[in-house]
Amino acid sequence: MAYILAADLGSTQLKLMLMDETGAEVLTVSEKYPTRTACGHKVEQDTNDWERALRSGILRLKEREDLKKVEIISFSGHMSGVVLLGCDGTALHPCIMLSDSRSQKQSEALLEQMGETVKYKTGNPINNAFSLPKLRWLSEERPELFQKAKAWLSPKDFLRYRLTGKCVTDYTDAYNALCIDPGTMDWDQEAVKACGLRESLFPPICSPFDIVGKVSAEGAARFGLPEGLPVACGGADMACAALGMGLSEPGDGALTLGTCATFLSMVPKADTRYYGQVTFHPHVTKGKMYALGSHFNGGAAVNWLLARLSEKEEADYGLIRELAEAASDVPPGSHGLVTIPFLAGSGSPRFCGADRQHMIGMRISTTRGEIFRSQLEGVTYNLRQSFLIFQEMARLTTLTLAGGGIHIDLWTDMIADIFGIPAAIAGNPDVSTAGAAIIGGTAAGMFEDAGETARKRMRILEVKYPNPEHQELYQAAYERFLNYNEMMHRLDLEY
Repeated sequence: MAYILAADLGSTQLKLMLMDETGAEVLTVSEKYPTRTACGHKVEQDTNDWERALRSGILRLKEREDLKKVEIISFSGHMSGVVLLGCDGTALHPCIMLSDSRSQKQSEALLEQMGETVKYKTGNPINNAFSLPKLRWLSEERPELFQKAKAWLSPKDFLRYRLTGKCVTDYTDAYNALCIDPGTMDWDQEAVKACGLRESLFPPICSPFDIVGKVSAEGAARFGLPEGLPVACGGADMACAALGMGLSEPGDGALTLGTCATFLSMVPKADTRYYGQVTFHPHVTKGKMYALGSHFNGGAAVNWLLARLSEKEEADYGLIRELAEAASDVPPGSHGLVTIPFLAGSGSPRFCGADRQHMIGMRISTTRGEIFRSQLEGVTYNLRQSFLIFQEMARLTTLTLAGGGIHIDLWTDMIADIFGIPAAIAGNPDVSTAGAAIIGGTAAGMFEDAGETARKRMRILEVKYPNPEHQELYQAAYERFLNYNEMMHRLDLEY
């Protein structure tokens, strides 16, 4: 049976998945690599670490499966990262990642210069979460490297280049450069000129489903794969995740409860009414769009509290069951205890780095169960803010939950109650990797329709339904959260 090899270059690890021609997962391995941070705003990865991860992962796959069965390779990768490619085929500078904020000055200058144009073309603001300010920073702060560059590439595109020698990108990653014509999904040359960057640095844009090259002799020797193996372009990780979870039409939504909580909703088009509150991105299927709510305090906020309540002062997952059981005995609203859960600043809909965590309404009788429940409620109230925005653009008819947080039953019950719609618990892990594999299989002709393949392979473990009694209690608690959130935001800005 033929295999597809998908390489998913995540923000913390590389996942390699073998999928067969029926859409079934055969084997998945992962390889971690470090992220280097400094001065509170510098967030980078060494591209050599990615290459080591790919070599190591392929060796592990070979130990258990015959890679001669692989007929195509496809890619997924974390969005908005920037790699400068030198003429010798190596990276001139470490990858500047999405959460890197050193380009604030460039963001502000570009926003003033071309913010309105970008807003109406892409629906997005110019800020550090996108590639364009990072490129401008490199051109201004590392001009000696910028002048030597052959091209700039997104993370997955660089790794694929090292395998094939082909310098291309796809429209799901290119969109984050904010210099794209949404009508043609090709570079907007006027926008590129306006931001003062060299046009030749922008690689050709392909469809995620295009076969863009083959494993070169150098790539084969470097990574241990057969020379001549076809390679599909692939897509950005969130676009691949949308495909992997079967999201296709307006009204389809998914929430991933990972370290960051990521909320996706298919929408008809970018909607400037919600400019700066959520971001807009192309689906892997050309012509389709999704809105993205980015919440930096999902599982991270829960893990922080676990560490503080644990004797070990680290995220003690054995403690989750104990705290969740105690919290289950606490009524919705946590007896008036309200948590504003912004340990790493707030994401959607405010995107303010000054926002902090606050617990309001503690008493001498406050219990660990109340504190834990309030933490979950605070994160969920913040997620509801994105949910209500999505409802305005395209009423959600389905909501799929994935990620490590789905193992906290109390949390998934709470989401159904606070959002007021059924929540389906996904049984398929690694949705970005699976999405990349489905792209590869479609490019190779193994799958006729990518979306239909994704929907067929999705497993739903359980569906959680809203409790009408809880909904009324949560509505009052949500309004308290909004009031406290606004008040504490104003105070946080003063410090």
